[in-house]
Amino acid sequence: MTFDATISTRISETRQALDEARSAGDDYLVDVRLGELESLARLAADHGVRVEGIAEALAAYGVTTPSVGVPLVDLRTQEPAAQS
Repeated sequence: MTFDATISTRISETRQALDEARSAGDDYLVDVRLGELESLARLAADHGVRVEGIAEALAAYGVTTPSVGVPLVDLRTQEPAAQS
């Protein structure tokens, strides 16, 4: 399996697990899955792998900025994000 396919599969699985955690009302697990999804999104962006809908999935939970120490990247365009 290629890196692109592997990262896409991991993102898909994590999004499913996030939905399941949300449906179960498990706030802690939602936070864990969001962290995983954010990390996978950055990894994909760092390697030029485009994953449809990831920015929207994160935004639905209010995740709009990367964590400290990670290069700011607009996941929708793969370009450096505008600094404000």
